[in-house]
Amino acid sequence: MDPLWFEFDERDKIPENCDPSQREFLRLVRRGAAEWPCPPDDTYVLFFPHDEPDDDGDTREHDEMRLVVDLSHQRSRFLVLGASLEADTVRCTELHICNFAFTQEHPDIVPRELTGPPEVLAAFATDWLGEILHRPSLRYDRRDDRPPAVRSRASTG
Repeated sequence: MDPLWFEFDERDKIPENCDPSQREFLRLVRRGAAEWPCPPDDTYVLFFPHDEPDDDGDTREHDEMRLVVDLSHQRSRFLVLGASLEADTVRCTELHICNFAFTQEHPDIVPRELTGPPEVLAAFATDWLGEILHRPSLRYDRRDDRPPAVRSRASTG
């Protein structure tokens, strides 16, 4: 059996807790993720029920489903990306590598947010994550992966 994009943590019993719009959002993002240049094993789902206190003791107004793309174990990038769905709003952003909280450590990764129906939000999240995942990257050993012509234009420009 092929690995599943954005698997649930077995402790969460997420399928029973997700509402129909969350399930539809997840189904559509999974379908779009097949085009990404990372394996499904780099992805998973975190689920935060609205009545569960966060680290500050606050509770949410709505359940939150956070899709995580964790590239922190790859030598080419130390990066975690997320698409967080609460009610009819998705927020796409970089996540902190240790606690998966929203952060912005890389200035070239601009957080985006959109409100709408699940189909629109799934397309938005899939495109945002895919665009970042398809970017050329600086390798861990600091060698530049870009073609020589692009490197020379960037250094003179």
